[in-house]
Amino acid sequence: MIKEQLLDQLTREDSLDLIQKYVEEKININTFKKQDVSSEMFRLFFNVIELGKEIRISLNNENVKNSESKIADIFLVLISICNSLNINLFDALTEKEKMLNLKLA
Repeated sequence: MIKEQLLDQLTREDSLDLIQKYVEEKININTFKKQDVSSEMFRLFFNVIELGKEIRISLNNENVKNSESKIADIFLVLISICNSLNINLFDALTEKEKMLNLKLA
């Protein structure tokens, strides 16, 4: 459901901004509710631990479907944290890329 709605709206240039706005407007309201950042951080840590378990299982049976779901959970929680802190994820990634390029130069 989310995938189809998002894919209709996304372009390469603005996809991250739209995903972040979508999480703020739709998913936070319907699923996460507005929580404090410490609760969101706890949820992020929990989901990372769950991803580790799923990856370990996936390596044995070569089925990554559950790992994909856990990664999506982590991404959504991370965006929710960014929204709570008024961080534009695209801008943050752009700045990080600039810093990495300076280190490589």
